[in-house]
Amino acid sequence: MVYRDERAVVLLDLFPVREAHCLVIPVAHHALLEELEPELAAHLFELARRTIRAQKRAGLDVKAHNVVVNDGREANQHVPHVHLHVIPRRGGDTLATALTWGTRMMNVFGLSKRRHRLDRLAGLLAEHFPGTESSKY
Repeated sequence: MVYRDERAVVLLDLFPVREAHCLVIPVAHHALLEELEPELAAHLFELARRTIRAQKRAGLDVKAHNVVVNDGREANQHVPHVHLHVIPRRGGDTLATALTWGTRMMNVFGLSKRRHRLDRLAGLLAEHFPGTESSKY
């Protein structure tokens, strides 16, 4: 886990599109974005902004970001609980990102090893997450 407060969590995606692909998830259940109270929606996007800052400050090769909400089954929402994808991007990764996005949930091998790597990365991001006691910024 990268960050948690009473309203939301930020964690690394178990099936990342790119390294340090994070999810911003409300604690309370809401299936769709339209169900969120405006204050909670604003909080989620503020956490997405802080996630972007942490990814950059952690020294990762990050040049840009995609912030994505798959809102509803027809929009490819696999989990019926609203969440934001914060996907770090770097130059020249468009094809790899597109291919990974379409096939990422098919790769179930090596989950234990992947989980260990994600736990280390979550710790690094948590150190650089703005507004937390452990943050250096």
